[in-house]
Amino acid sequence: MNLGAKHFRRRSFLGADLKKTILLAGVAALALTGHAGAQEADSGATKLDRILITTPLRRESSLERSTSSVTVIGAEDIARSAALDLPSLLKTVPGITATANGGLGADSSVSLRGTTPAQTLVLVNGVRAGSATTGTVNLSSIPLASIERIEIAKGAHSAQYGADAIGGIINIITKQGGLCADGSSACGSVTAGVTHPWGGYASAGVQGQSQSGLNYALGGQVLGTRGYDFTLPSAWGHEPGPNGFVRGSANFALSKDLDWGRVYADGLYARGRVSYDSAPPSANEADTDNFSGRLGARIDHSEDWSSTLEFSTALDNAANFRGDVKGDDFDTTRYGVLATTQKSFEAGTARHVLLGGVEAYRESIAGSSIFDVPYDRTSRDQTAVFGQYSFEYEALTVDSGLRYDHDGQFGGATTYNLGTSYELTDGLVARASLGTGFRAPTFNDLYYPDPFTPGNPDLKPEKSRSYEIGLTWQPTAATSLDLALYRNDISDQITWAPMDPNDFFGPWHPDNVQKVRITGFEAALSHRFSEEWSAKATVDVREPLNRSEGLHGRYVIYADRFKATAELAYSPTEQLQLSGRVLYGAARYTDEANTTKLPGYVTADFTALYALDSRSQFKFSVENVFNEQYETKAGYRAPGRTLDLSFTRAF
Repeated sequence: MNLGAKHFRRRSFLGADLKKTILLAGVAALALTGHAGAQEADSGATKLDRILITTPLRRESSLERSTSSVTVIGAEDIARSAALDLPSLLKTVPGITATANGGLGADSSVSLRGTTPAQTLVLVNGVRAGSATTGTVNLSSIPLASIERIEIAKGAHSAQYGADAIGGIINIITKQGGLCADGSSACGSVTAGVTHPWGGYASAGVQGQSQSGLNYALGGQVLGTRGYDFTLPSAWGHEPGPNGFVRGSANFALSKDLDWGRVYADGLYARGRVSYDSAPPSANEADTDNFSGRLGARIDHSEDWSSTLEFSTALDNAANFRGDVKGDDFDTTRYGVLATTQKSFEAGTARHVLLGGVEAYRESIAGSSIFDVPYDRTSRDQTAVFGQYSFEYEALTVDSGLRYDHDGQFGGATTYNLGTSYELTDGLVARASLGTGFRAPTFNDLYYPDPFTPGNPDLKPEKSRSYEIGLTWQPTAATSLDLALYRNDISDQITWAPMDPNDFFGPWHPDNVQKVRITGFEAALSHRFSEEWSAKATVDVREPLNRSEGLHGRYVIYADRFKATAELAYSPTEQLQLSGRVLYGAARYTDEANTTKLPGYVTADFTALYALDSRSQFKFSVENVFNEQYETKAGYRAPGRTLDLSFTRAF
């Protein structure tokens, strides 16, 4: 790559522009919160309902007293969103960077806090969903209709989950069943909708609890769209015409509480076909199959001691083709087993929680590149042992973890984390944490069977060390504010580059060459002004800097440097809910020399929900209302104005 001759001076821990932006954002957030708190002063400091999360510590813990930054997206948030797919839903979350090679069905990725997509661990019900070849997840295979909630834990969490959790974890939890919201033992819904660009979808789901106490959930969805022309005419491989997408999916969950504990099973399967642009005779369509599932049991030895045994599997298959001509064909499989035991005890007013576990999984691949060259190695085993200790005493919470991973390819890696939170006063919690992480090279990094882009079997794992301080304030039941300042230092980052630096068009391969320092600030404020009006605002400021030799001081490619959102919701009647959201994304650099960048953009979304009765609802939404023309990946058009009209009937 052309590194350019421009000299970049060294920046301090926080660049001057970043310092100013953080200061202005913090002052604005505190001013808004002060105004909101004044309006609710008469009601006193009301504590919000306690929200339990499972992702950061691999066990139930309180969101309000979390020692790391966690964002939860619930079913109501998904229903109010104008998003039609998972990348569009996640792109507004502080800390998340979303890129896509087009619209629905296109190759897309998300990453946390300026890291790469492969440095962000994506789980489905706690099961690794990433491909063993690319290290990323086929986000198009996860339909919104199947999701119950999403837990996003930011910062290094390798001490809990092992490889790839450098930027954080996105845990997608599908619908788990059980008694319905109104307390009935069975319920369900059917949804049908049409979209423009022309497409449509239909979904159905049931959930409940049998007389024997079996909780169940079952759902399915089909979606298809004609799409639009994803690539710009100037892009390599551009083929005029729309890029369509079709997908079918199904999800299930079963669980039952027994005298001795609990048994459970869940899974998500999706099959799709997407078309994309590529220069002939290269493939321009792909059939994909994805599955993620688990089967487990929890044994309750006593009220304060339990053990869990869980088996999991994940499949990620892709067959590329152009007509009858075969392209790349890759099948990846991961089988895993997890065993944990958790013991809690109290000493006076202090509570102690100990958790220990072992984990093992095997990754296998099959297939070959377009040249019919197989991988040199087609499987690897990874094993780990880990332990955690948490301490709660009055207003103080301390979480700690230590983990050792052994990989059959590169050896071992030890990671740790330490975090604490302290409730300064009712509703005001300060937190701080530090942690280390690592990412194991993928099969493509190590053994990709293409003579023009060969893998490198001598790669080392990427390593990271992150720090965070934060503040959560909930002065009233109507108001919440969260602030976080963080830094993440990454070494031995894997980068693909020409084998001969003087021959850009020659063979490329990966190497451990980059050092990166990412410093950032996040703020999220929400307030309900009345029964009818509520608002949210977020600010995401980031300085993702390359610290490698020859690239020192340049920004990491495609990493967000500034993002802000504002949302306003209005419910004039019990039947009608209106909401609008504006997103601003700043310019991103597309090359390591920082000579080319994508322009900043502003998009606006609108959603209207109208309930005909207690069981029937219309939804009308418009994503990108003003048809902003922009790119999140160079050469690929982001979706323009997208309309969605649907009807849901519950039973």
